[in-house]
Amino acid sequence: MLNVHRGLQAVTLIVVVTLLVTACGAAEPEVQSEAPTAAPQVVQVEVTRPPAKIVRFVFAPDPLMLYMQDTGIVDEYEEKYNMRLKTISTWDEVAFFGGGHADIAYTGDYEIPALVHENDEEFVTFGIYNLGRVPIFVRTDSPYQTIKDLEGKKIGVPGPLSSTMIWGVMLKSTEGVDFRVGSDQFEVIVNDHMVNGELLRNGDIEAGVIIPEALVPEMRDGSVRLLYDVGGTWEYYRDHFDADKTHKGVPGNIFLARKEWVDANPDAVTFFLDMWQAGIDAWKANREDIMRLYPADWGLDPDSETFEEDLATMLKFVTDHDWFVDSVYLDQKWIDTELPIFDLMKETGFMPQDMPDPEFRAVQPPQ
Repeated sequence: MLNVHRGLQAVTLIVVVTLLVTACGAAEPEVQSEAPTAAPQVVQVEVTRPPAKIVRFVFAPDPLMLYMQDTGIVDEYEEKYNMRLKTISTWDEVAFFGGGHADIAYTGDYEIPALVHENDEEFVTFGIYNLGRVPIFVRTDSPYQTIKDLEGKKIGVPGPLSSTMIWGVMLKSTEGVDFRVGSDQFEVIVNDHMVNGELLRNGDIEAGVIIPEALVPEMRDGSVRLLYDVGGTWEYYRDHFDADKTHKGVPGNIFLARKEWVDANPDAVTFFLDMWQAGIDAWKANREDIMRLYPADWGLDPDSETFEEDLATMLKFVTDHDWFVDSVYLDQKWIDTELPIFDLMKETGFMPQDMPDPEFRAVQPPQ
């Protein structure tokens, strides 16, 4: 038993020694070569924008719109808002818009009741561009000082609506006259502005509701003057219907859209007004350059010997009677001062008594 025990001890010792030797051998690290590190890969991921939203805008031929397109203002704001402006330029912009061929139109706010009557739709005015700018011209050597002095005389107008209508509304209120196409009180003749300018020049009419561009040579030589000394309907309204005599209203062009479209496209409304404010700012800073770039739109002939004088004449007129607004954004004070024009239209028979006033909406500029 003793020998067996000693034998077992010896075997145990050998095993223990063997384990110790093995363990000590395992404790020493193996020297291995490092695996090469993979170089970082740059993966380019193209992030695509959704298709640009199309905004259809119809307007009468307009040099500022041309300037905004030619100088990249429109492109800049299309990119900023992911919009695409599709423009339609026509002298019959209201009919085009009324037919559903555009999302936005510009027109006089006093023309909205007729549009509502013809289309039986809801519209919203959400911005303003320029003011009623068409004056009544007479020859300087004529005796006429008021519209009453012209009773029974030939007066040229561009049509039954627009500036003719708003002059008729205001003059009915202030002087009690019936100034409109078909009136028995005046011989009202309809022609385009350039033809009426020629008729006044030749003495074939005694007065005319005529844009200044049609009479640049006569303004330069002083042979025509403004009746009431106002450069357009907005100044007459300011002087006779605003107690503070500060309101810049009776706009020749507001921005108008169907109520359903405005409610469904607030992003497009924001884009459109932001873009147009940039256009207005550009006009204030570059009006002479804009006239030189598009002289025909201002009644100017760049090849004429009197071009520089004519340019100075027109530049002075638009400076003295600037019909462009400072801001395209409406506020409640402006709306409250403008709304009485529709009471005048009802009182003078130019708007149905039971027709509600047009809706104006004050939109806040982007921050």
